[in-house]
Amino acid sequence: MINKNFLQEPNLIDLSKEIFKAVVRDKVEIDTRFELLSQDLYEADTINFILADGLGYKNLSSTDSSLNKNVTQSINTTFPSSTNVALSSISLMKNPIEHGLIGYYMYDKSKYGLINALNWNEDNKNLLSNNYYRKQSSIWKIFKDNKIYASNFQPRNLVGSPLSNFLYEQSNTIPYDNAQSLLELLSDSSILENRFNFIYYPLIDVTAHIFGVNSDEWQIEITKFEKLVNEISNISNKKTKTIISADHGLVNINDEFRHHLNYGDDLQIYGDQRSVYINGAKENVLETFSKIPGVLLEQHELSCLLGDPIDEFLQSIYPDFCFLVEDKNIVYPKHLSAKLKGYHGGISEEELKIPIIEFSNF
Repeated sequence: MINKNFLQEPNLIDLSKEIFKAVVRDKVEIDTRFELLSQDLYEADTINFILADGLGYKNLSSTDSSLNKNVTQSINTTFPSSTNVALSSISLMKNPIEHGLIGYYMYDKSKYGLINALNWNEDNKNLLSNNYYRKQSSIWKIFKDNKIYASNFQPRNLVGSPLSNFLYEQSNTIPYDNAQSLLELLSDSSILENRFNFIYYPLIDVTAHIFGVNSDEWQIEITKFEKLVNEISNISNKKTKTIISADHGLVNINDEFRHHLNYGDDLQIYGDQRSVYINGAKENVLETFSKIPGVLLEQHELSCLLGDPIDEFLQSIYPDFCFLVEDKNIVYPKHLSAKLKGYHGGISEEELKIPIIEFSNF
């Protein structure tokens, strides 16, 4: 069930590094392990990187979308296959265990306890002020320091969140309201001079969570996104390369495979609902998960997917165990109860495999 070579295989971080290396040209040295993209990347005047939240490789392959014609290969996303983990890995060009955002929910044993690491609240957002996070430099700071014109397009409701403020230079961030406003912004004369544009597009993921992968509503969103990509790719008269990928795919979970956990205060259960992090005594963990289909990983086994904690701070947020829920199953810890149709966070190919989609207007 566990891919012990996971961290050595091409992944979203490798893709990001290759894109950023082309953006900065010879101004900054960025080490890359693979050549994942076509060589016209290095001929482009403008490079667009679109992250389509939830557009998994297997999910897209199940459709007749014309986007499939431009898929060049599939790679792994991060472990866990979660949005905040993937976005952090892109901006910081590091594996999750290196940048310190290791799940949808995290648990800080030293001070802050349970943390929603996507929607940081007032009580625990100060964890991001820890020196471990403050000393990190995002690609956006590198762009700014080297006078590289770049913009980060985010849905308006996400701009100004603790996670957004941590990952992006606010001066580079441009809010958009819908697809039409995004196209208008990208058509602005000042933006057309940009060397790089990053566009985060969440609607495919939102629809899959609510209605499920392959639902009519989801198919409509795929078609809308396909149209948007074609328009973005042809906005500029300059040589433009557009790369599309995703943070994860999704799986549909039927009602009979949803499991509510019953446990005491001696356990902390958090993380993602298909890659479940746990702190506590092993015997209590085994009892709590005894009827849940899946496999329990101890820390040395989890390191194959997440890596090893290398300092005291990372040890304080590193889980004692991780339970990988069997495909098509989901668990509900005490702090989560929303009944969605589609989920992610696990290690199935539907969740882990993401596409590389390439467009050029030259």
